Amino acid sequence: MHRSKLMISIAVALGFLPTSFVQATEASPTDTQAVETTQENKHKQHCDNKSCDDYIVVTGELMRDPAKVVTDPKKPRLPLPAYDGAGYLKTIPGFSIARKGGAGGDPSLRGMGGSRISIVDDGQHVYGTCGGRMDPPTAYIYPEAYDAITVIKGPQTVKYGPVGSAGTVLFEKDRHSFSEKSLEGRASVTGGSFGREDYLVEIKAGTETHYIDFDANKSKSDHYQDGDGTTIQSLYDRNNYNFAVGWTPDESTVVELAYGSSSGEAEYADRTNKARVIDNENVTLLVQKDVDFYWLNNIDFQLYSNENDHVMDQFDRGVNAGTNVRRKTAGGHLWFDISANEKWETIVGLDYMDSEHKGRSINQAEDNGLDDLLAKPFMQNMAYINSGLFVESSYQLNQGKILTGLRMEQWQTTLYVAQQGSRDDDLFSGFVRYEFETDKSQYYIGGGHAQRIPDYWEFMKADNNDLSLKAFDLDAEKTTQLDVGWIYQGDIEISTAFYYGKVADYILIDANTAKTTAYNIDATIWGGELGLLYPFTEQWSAQTTVSYSHGENDTDNTPLGQISPLEGRISVNYEAENWTAGLFWRMVAAQDRVAIGQGNISGQDLAESSGFGTLAINGAWKHDDILVSFGIENLFDITYAEHVSRSGAGNDIPGSSPLFQVNEPGRTAWVKLDYNF
Repeated sequence: MHRSKLMISIAVALGFLPTSFVQATEASPTDTQAVETTQENKHKQHCDNKSCDDYIVVTGELMRDPAKVVTDPKKPRLPLPAYDGAGYLKTIPGFSIARKGGAGGDPSLRGMGGSRISIVDDGQHVYGTCGGRMDPPTAYIYPEAYDAITVIKGPQTVKYGPVGSAGTVLFEKDRHSFSEKSLEGRASVTGGSFGREDYLVEIKAGTETHYIDFDANKSKSDHYQDGDGTTIQSLYDRNNYNFAVGWTPDESTVVELAYGSSSGEAEYADRTNKARVIDNENVTLLVQKDVDFYWLNNIDFQLYSNENDHVMDQFDRGVNAGTNVRRKTAGGHLWFDISANEKWETIVGLDYMDSEHKGRSINQAEDNGLDDLLAKPFMQNMAYINSGLFVESSYQLNQGKILTGLRMEQWQTTLYVAQQGSRDDDLFSGFVRYEFETDKSQYYIGGGHAQRIPDYWEFMKADNNDLSLKAFDLDAEKTTQLDVGWIYQGDIEISTAFYYGKVADYILIDANTAKTTAYNIDATIWGGELGLLYPFTEQWSAQTTVSYSHGENDTDNTPLGQISPLEGRISVNYEAENWTAGLFWRMVAAQDRVAIGQGNISGQDLAESSGFGTLAINGAWKHDDILVSFGIENLFDITYAEHVSRSGAGNDIPGSSPLFQVNEPGRTAWVKLDYNF
C-alpha cells in the first residue's frame, strides 16, 4: 500500500510535465438559443478561456465553481462510459462504481453510496425498483442525450428535492427558442471490443413560437473478458426514446410537454438472476416564465410521472424462479426566483413526491415459468409521500458572496409487508457557504447539514434485533459536513476540495448474519480532491487529479465499509491542427481499511484489495462537422477489480467460472463517429 501511495505522489509531481487538457474553439453558429441556468452560462464562459474543445477526448473534469463540477456529456470521454449514468460518473474524480457486469453499476461519491447521492433526471426523481439493485436510478439515463451534467459536492444545496448528503447530480437538458424556422441535429455511432455498439440521433426543429426535440439511442454489448481471458457475464441491450414539444409564445415563456421511454435487458456476474426487463416510461410538463412583478423575476413549474417495470428470473437456466417489481413515482415543484436588488437573490420553492413500490413472485408450488409470473397480481411493498419547502439565497458582499439554504420536509412512509405499519418523519437540512473571488482565485468554506430518511432498500433489510422483521425502525441519517476549497484559473488551473463530516445514525448494512441487516451507527468521513491543468506549450498540456476518501465507524471503532482507496489520474495530450493524441494513466492504491461484510445498499466489503495501474491511449480527428475519436483502454491487458466491485459468484455462463470479485474489462478498443448537421 505504501508503495502504491508513493507512486501516486510521484505521479502528481509529474503532472507539472506536459499532459492533457482541452483547448477551446469557437462554437459553430446556430439559430437556437438555449434557455440556460446560471451555472450553465458560467460553465460556457470558462469554455471561452481554454478548456472546452468539442473534439478533444476528455479524461476528467476540474471543479471550476465552488463545490460544483459541470461537464458536457456529448463530448467523447476516456474511459469510454457504459451506456448508463453510472458509467459516465465514473469518469469524474471522486466517484466510484460498484461493478456488477457491463452496466447497471451503483455510483458512490466520496465513499458514500445509495440514496446519499441525489440523482435528478431533468427535474424528475427516478428511483430504482430491484431489491438487489439491478436498476439503480442511473440505469435509466443515457448521458449523451443530455446537454449538461452538474455535480454539487456535499450537502451544499437544498433546491432539488430530498438532499443528497454526499452530493447532488443533475442530468439536464436545454430548452430552446428559435429566432426563425430552423432544423439541426446530431448523430453518433460507437463501436468497440466485446461487441460494443452505440447509436444516437438527435433532432431539434422549430419556429419563433414552437419547437420539437427528439432523440433516440441504442446501446448494447456482449460479455466482456478480463485480462486473463475469463469471460465476465455482462451483456446488455438498451433502447431509449425521448420526445418533447415546446411552445414559446414570447421570449420570456417556455411551455414543454415531454415523453420518454426506455427498455432493456442485462446479465450480471454477481448473481444468477437475469434482468429480462428493465423498462421506464415518463411524462413531464414544464412551464418557465420570466416576469417583472415587484421582486419576482421567474417562475418555474414542473409536473412529472414515471414508472419502472423490472422482471428478473432464472427461467432460461431451467430454474423456476422469477420476480416482477414495479415502482411509480409522481411529483413536481414550484419555484419562485426573487431578487430585492442586484446583491440579493433568493429562490423559494415547494416540491412534492409520491412513490409506490409493488411486486409479484413465482410460487414454486403453484406456478411455472414467465407466463404464470406475469399473470399473478401485484402486491404493495412500500409507499412514500414527501412534501418539501425550501429557501435558497445568495447575497453579494464587498469582499465575496454568502450562499445559504434551509429545507423542511415531511415524510409519510407505509410498509405493507412483514410487521407492516407506517411512520411520519419531519426532517431539516441546510447549508451556509462563503465564497471569495479575486482576479484568478476562488476560495470557499461551507457548512452543511442533511437529514435523510432510510430508503426502500434499507427499510427492507432485516431488523438487527429480530431477523423476522424489517428494519422499519431505523432512525433518519444526519450528516453535518464542512467543505473548503481553492480554485485558481490563470495560465494553469488548480482545483482543490476538502471535506470533513460527522454522520449521526449512519445506516450501516451488515451481511455477517443469517439475513442482511440494517442498523444505525455514528461515523466520521473526510477526504478531498486535487486537480491540476497545465498548458506546457501550445501543443502539449497536462492534467492531474487525485482523490481520497476516509470513513470511520465511530460506534465500533472500525473502518467504514465500501470506501474507495486513494486514486490518481494523469493525462498527457498533444494537439496539432485537427488532430489530437493522448495518454491516460490511472493509478489506484491498495485498500487495507476494510469492514468485511459491511457497507451500504450498493455492496459490502469482500476483502482487502490490491493496488493497480492502467494505461490508455486516445486520439481524435475533426473536419468541419465530423469528429472521429478512438481509444484503447487497459493497454497492457492487466487483470484487476475495483475495491467496491461486487462478488463474482454468479459468473457461471458456459465456458466461464465464478470469481471472487467482478473483474474489470481487459484490453478494450473503441472508435466513435460524431456528425452535426
